[in-house]
Amino acid sequence: MTITRCQWCQGDPLLEEYHDHDWGKQVVTNEGLFEALTLEVFQSGLSWRTVLHKRERFRQVFHGFSPAKVASFTDENIEKLLADEGIIRHRKKIEATIKNAKIVQGLIEEFGSFRTWIDQLEHDQESKVKKLGATFRYVGPTTATSYFEAIGEWQPKHDETCDWFEGT
Repeated sequence: MTITRCQWCQGDPLLEEYHDHDWGKQVVTNEGLFEALTLEVFQSGLSWRTVLHKRERFRQVFHGFSPAKVASFTDENIEKLLADEGIIRHRKKIEATIKNAKIVQGLIEEFGSFRTWIDQLEHDQESKVKKLGATFRYVGPTTATSYFEAIGEWQPKHDETCDWFEGT
């Protein structure tokens, strides 16, 4: 059986795997939600292909996207990350990731989990996008929308020719 996917992922096995198994699927763990947020922050201004091909190295340097571990990063950690050719070396995005980890940690302490915080947000998309942007660093409306699509909060926008298209 031939699968027809969105144009953006065709021809790249890693992107196709992400499209088929990750994108738009419900994410519930603190680490998974923080990973998606971090990758969306790093994607800002770049192609998703660039970010996804560095995903495994990001997982290593950010300790499996443990919010607690990343929240404890120091200036020394930042300098090491800036020297790591396996990731996107952008100081403001690295600093935003550390700050966002601290924010996620606070949300976990207050609500029990990052997912619980997300679930208590107002249900309309515009309010969710605004709240995410107001809460986290380096998150504008496009990044917030992509984030909520990525974690399965609402249906991602598949191409009309894609097998996953549902009239979005």
